[in-house]
This record gives sequence, structure tokens and C-alpha cells, in this order.
Amino acid sequence: MTSRSKDAIVIGGGIAGASIAFRLAEKGLSVTLLEKGRVGEQASGRAGGGVRQQNRHPAELPLAMEAIKIWSRMEEELECDVGYRRNGNIRLLFTSEELEGHSRIVSRERKAGLPVEILTADEIRRRIPCISDEVELLGGKYCPSDGTANPLLVVKAICRSARRKGVEIRENEPVQKVKFGNGKVEAIVTGTAEYRADVYVNAAGSWAQGLCRLAGLNFPQKVFRAPILLTEKLPPLIGPFVSFEDLYLRQAIEGNIHLGPRSVYNSSENSFDQSSQLAEFAHSGRLVPKIFPILNQVTIIRAFAGLIHKTPDEIPILDRAPTLSNFFLAAGFSGHGFCLGPAVGKVMAEWIADGRSSIELGGLKWTRFESIYDHVSAGL
Repeated sequence: MTSRSKDAIVIGGGIAGASIAFRLAEKGLSVTLLEKGRVGEQASGRAGGGVRQQNRHPAELPLAMEAIKIWSRMEEELECDVGYRRNGNIRLLFTSEELEGHSRIVSRERKAGLPVEILTADEIRRRIPCISDEVELLGGKYCPSDGTANPLLVVKAICRSARRKGVEIRENEPVQKVKFGNGKVEAIVTGTAEYRADVYVNAAGSWAQGLCRLAGLNFPQKVFRAPILLTEKLPPLIGPFVSFEDLYLRQAIEGNIHLGPRSVYNSSENSFDQSSQLAEFAHSGRLVPKIFPILNQVTIIRAFAGLIHKTPDEIPILDRAPTLSNFFLAAGFSGHGFCLGPAVGKVMAEWIADGRSSIELGGLKWTRFESIYDHVSAGL
């Protein structure tokens, strides 16, 4: 078996892992990125495409706000248009309870420096004229600096730039074993090589928990399937990213509308089912045409699904392992990591290469789940 050595090994070729590898290489580290399949073709490539700051948990809002700065210069930095457009994000509000609750969030977010506002129903309809006049809409929560991007393009563009910085990207190479002992990871073993490094980063998404267990660690995670419908190409109808109840709509630059209903829990612990089933779209199929009548006769051309992994509090873990000094975890994004990925790359690279992050990550610690934290003391 071949033995390979680098300064850092990153496991997981989604937007977080690719961004971490890219930024570590920028700081002069030699890096290998290991991906069990193809980069950008799991959750990050099957995401809803929202690049959102509003309605974030306070612990991750600073990360989202930093991410927007990176997204804003991404086309120039990556030398590729990844479909990023700052076209706003609107949460439609239909009940007084929703309006009251989101008004409180506006106050909190403004104090954090995020420009958000509550729009009236008339203001919403001026921005999205295809909303039905029959719908009793009270208003909407609006963040003009939010936007959208094309999930199919982003990670592959980051990986191309990472390669130019010297990152070795190994696709179709799943991790089979983690050698650890004496308080650190000693090697990562795949079917073709043994990888040794000073630092290891687990950014394996829905597979991150399994990789942690190979290292004698655990964190609480549940895997969900996130289905999406894609329509035929349509004239421009919906500018901003729109959400309501547990649904969202996004019209791509090409004209297709992406509709995402609520995610479905994969109840089997080892289930990574990414199939899409017609029944999962029944609720959205009834509700969406009532709000957007113009979509009543639209042709659906595709349905697909991705996997998301949720922690109990639905915010990620960005932390060093409590008992392994050179093993970091960037996972648990709970279905809203697409926006965060570029900022995750920045802060994790700062922590690993410089010793500290420019953004406070205290609310994203691994040990907040200490009551169910499990450590296996013996090496594998």
C-alpha cells in the first residue's frame, strides 16, 4: 500500500471541504482532499441554492454574514460565474403569529448589523406580481443582501481553483480506516493508500458521523432526504428566493423553478437513500399553485433529492475533537450549509494554520453535546 504525507488531509468534497482545502493551500499548506465519490455531487450539488443570512441561529449569523462577503467576490476569485446573484430572500408571512415572531427576529438581526425588514403584502406583491390576489398575505420578511447561486457549479469551481493552488484531489476514494492513538490521528487509510498528515479535517457531510466513529468519536446526527422538483424553463417570474411554511421556491437564471418541500427523515441509521417519491410532493403540489396560480399548468421535468444531516439544535459543529488534538470536524450543517461553506473554509483554515479564527465559534463547539458524547479509548 502506498504511503502519502501532507500537511493536511480534508475528507469530504462538498462546499465546506473544498473551501477548507482551498484556503489551507492559500496559506501555504500541502493538502490532499479525499472524496468518496465525485466532488460537489452530494448535498452541495443537490442544494436548494439559497445564499441566505436572515433567519439564522445567532451562533451562525456572523459566519453567514462573512460568507456573503466571499460570495460577492467569488466570480473574480474563482474566474468562473457560479450563478451567484444578490436578488434577495423573502419569507412570506400568512398569520399574525408568524408576523409577530419574525418582527422579533428583525430586531435581533438588525442589532447584529444585518439589513432586514418586514414588508407589507402590497410591497411583496410589487416584488413578486405572480402571487395570487386571493391569498391572505400579511407581509414578508425581506433581506436584500441575500441571494442565490447554482449548486452544480460552485464546488467544482472551488476545486479547480484549489488544484491551481496545489491541492491534490482524490475522487472515488472512500476512507476505510482511521488509525489513532496517543491523543491524535496517525493516519487515514483508503483502499489505495495510507495518508499521514499533521492535521485532519472531517467535512464528510452526512457521512461525517461514520468517519468520526472510525476515529473512536461520535456526535449526534440524523440523516434526512431533501427532495426537489425542477420545472421547465419559464419567463422571469420570481426574482428573490422565496420560502413559506416548510417550502421554498427559486427561479434559476436559466428560467427553471426549483421547488423544495420539507425534508424526510431516513429512519434507518445506515440509510443514505436519495430517491425522490411522488407522495413527498403532494402537500406542495396542492399549496404552491394556490399561492402562485401561474404554476398550475407548468411541466415538471425532473425530481431528485439530496441528503442533509441535522444536529439536535440544527446548527453545525466547527471544532477540534475533544480528545484528538489534530482532528477537526466541520459538519452538522442541518440543511443550510450551502451559504456558509466559503466562510467555513476561511475560519477553519485560520484556526488550523494561524492558531485562531477571525470569527467567534464558541457557539458551534462539539462539546455542547457532551451528555451524549461517546469516546472509544482504544485505537482501531
